[in-house]
Amino acid sequence: MLFIGIDIGTTSICGVLYDPVQDKVVREFHGENHFLEGEGFRQDPEAIVRTSRNLLEKLLKDCCPEGAGRPEGEAKSGQGENDRPQIGGIGISSQMHGILYVDRAGRAVSPFYTWKNEWGNEPYQAGKTYAQYLSEQTGMNLYSGYGSVTHFYLQKKGRIPKEAEAFVNIGDYLAMGLTNTPQFLADVTIAASFGGFDLKKRQFALAAMEKAGVDISYYPEVSEGKAAGTFQGIPVSCAVGDNQASFLGAIKDKKTSVSVNVGTGSQVSVFSQELYEMGEGEVRPFPGGGWLYVGASVNGGKVYERLAVFFREILDAFGVSAGQTAVYEAMERLGRGKKETDLQVVPALYGEREKGREQRKGVKSGIFGLREENFHGGDLVRGFVAGMAGELYAMYQGFPEELRTGKTHITASGNGIRKNPLLQEEIEKIYKLPVVFTDREEEAAAGAAILAGILGRNEKE
Repeated sequence: MLFIGIDIGTTSICGVLYDPVQDKVVREFHGENHFLEGEGFRQDPEAIVRTSRNLLEKLLKDCCPEGAGRPEGEAKSGQGENDRPQIGGIGISSQMHGILYVDRAGRAVSPFYTWKNEWGNEPYQAGKTYAQYLSEQTGMNLYSGYGSVTHFYLQKKGRIPKEAEAFVNIGDYLAMGLTNTPQFLADVTIAASFGGFDLKKRQFALAAMEKAGVDISYYPEVSEGKAAGTFQGIPVSCAVGDNQASFLGAIKDKKTSVSVNVGTGSQVSVFSQELYEMGEGEVRPFPGGGWLYVGASVNGGKVYERLAVFFREILDAFGVSAGQTAVYEAMERLGRGKKETDLQVVPALYGEREKGREQRKGVKSGIFGLREENFHGGDLVRGFVAGMAGELYAMYQGFPEELRTGKTHITASGNGIRKNPLLQEEIEKIYKLPVVFTDREEEAAAGAAILAGILGRNEKE
């Protein structure tokens, strides 16, 4: 029995085939994801569904060309039912926080507003932004890009489509499309990412949100460990948050490992069965119980990518042609030649989730301490990766002490760190813990497949 996982990332979409007996991903396919032109960091939900379906069909055809989800006893003539593997379930992992609106039939009537949306940082009233106003009124931390903040902004601007019946996450929308069931469901891992969520009750804090002036009629129903329906006879799980899925897909021992994920954004996470108060950072429900404590940054792999663009622009200006791969290789050589630098870089190029909050060491985004001796490319590269590691470590230091004891290693995931050995070095240096990787490069998709298997076992029991 094999399981399929689909991960809808910000810039890419991945589908994997997972074998629980070998604890191994045996097939994987990839597709691209894009932002729409214009403001708001929006994406096309129908394009995402088409890409996801295409990956799913490739996996089914590649694994079981004559009927992947066929129930036992319905094998083709001349073939035994055990001649090919059965698909036990389909799991979905999704980029969190973002929302799209759907009509009563479950069709999208808006673009997908992603976690990168910045409208919540616009001025609202009394010198407060939309996000700050909601945070103050509800007593909860609500940031721009959170679904509840985006919804509040669109509500106040009169931009919610008239046909809208509810809002859901893009992973929820894919599950609805695959199962052809217009249920407005959001798994607790996704629902909590919208903001305005009561962690203890594991439900939306609708009374507080309504009191703050939010139209709560659009909120989906919160589910937990539930199937959305079936696709070609295969159970499809409700979508889960990519942070939780990635943690599950990468971590072998939840008690001793610190998870560092670097994709477009970046996160540092630790797991606990206990619920602790957090001054900064987030506490996210974990599938099956317990909590994931998370420090999340909007600055991740895109920061290093932007540095590469900077170097390419300089080369172009001097008439030197260099491909992207060559630039990254040269950056790594520069960084390796400079193991230490006193050049301080705080690369918050894409802002902060808590806008205006000062960064590590009391300084905001920028390059500091520039002198003749450190005015070199190697210092700049090393400073950038050290700054990326430092931001994540500062968030980790903000976790309750109980969560940081007994940790023996960093489990790293995401291409932003997997393909950047310099960042690996800086993470090890500042955490004083070794960095290890799993043999699964697509941890979130693998985690979604693992969760589909867990759901299948629970339903049988």
